[in-house]
Amino acid sequence: MKKVVDKHTVAHLWANKIQDDARTPTGNFYFRNAEIWSYGTHFLIAKHVENNRNHHAVLITKRNYSVTTSAQISIVRSASRHIKQIFVPDPDQNSETQFDKWFTEIKQVAEHLANARKPEKYMLQIGQLFGEAQEYANFFDLELPEYLVGASQIENFEQYREVISSENKLRAEREAKALKAKLIQQQKDLKLWRAFKVRTITTRDGFDYLRFNVDEHSVETSQRVFIPANIAQRFYTYILDTLAKGGCVNCDMRLMDRYSVSEINNDFIQVGCHKIHIKEIKSFTKKLGW
Repeated sequence: MKKVVDKHTVAHLWANKIQDDARTPTGNFYFRNAEIWSYGTHFLIAKHVENNRNHHAVLITKRNYSVTTSAQISIVRSASRHIKQIFVPDPDQNSETQFDKWFTEIKQVAEHLANARKPEKYMLQIGQLFGEAQEYANFFDLELPEYLVGASQIENFEQYREVISSENKLRAEREAKALKAKLIQQQKDLKLWRAFKVRTITTRDGFDYLRFNVDEHSVETSQRVFIPANIAQRFYTYILDTLAKGGCVNCDMRLMDRYSVSEINNDFIQVGCHKIHIKEIKSFTKKLGW
């Protein structure tokens, strides 16, 4: 089984699933299993996929990178023409990101409607882009986002502005809902972390948290920085003294001679890459009796 072959053979081996991997002599065109790349894993040209009905297709990128990559994409398209081809903004992304990218492409076309002498040209392009999204959604039995359906119906610039306004509102609602769910999960994760049932935690609100590590006799942050208890207690005194003086910015202080204290105010402290609520600090120190 040859694994170093010419570019056309690379594409045909991948398209027909004849072997698990192969590459060109220069290594700038290769595949592993279902995926085939140009120059590296940062540029996925295409990949084999199946839907819930066991139907087979290949997702092929609409992106471009260079003259060489364009030629490789063309070879992949030709080699896989016997398989259902679905053209997507980026086959490496999930469906939500794909739909967002299609929406962005439609917006870019619709912007030309403001001064268009022949709006039909741009309406045709919008229809083609929506058709791509619809084909992708149909294959995977996905529901098209409301904002994308609205964008597909743009016929003039006024409608474009209405769609953008509606999409911004929907996006804000979606992001707020997602953030709420993440913060609920964070509270559950924090409870486990503070009980030492998990070693690490990922916070989602932009702040860091504290627990007392008895084994290390240190204050441990949610980013796994350990501060010896005696140093942490002196630093807490420094925080209180600084707050009494009105706080500070660029505080001319380095915790453990390592972490620069960039800000202390009534809401939070910023030390190195850590941002910690004052409420969190006071709640934590109260439990320790400091």
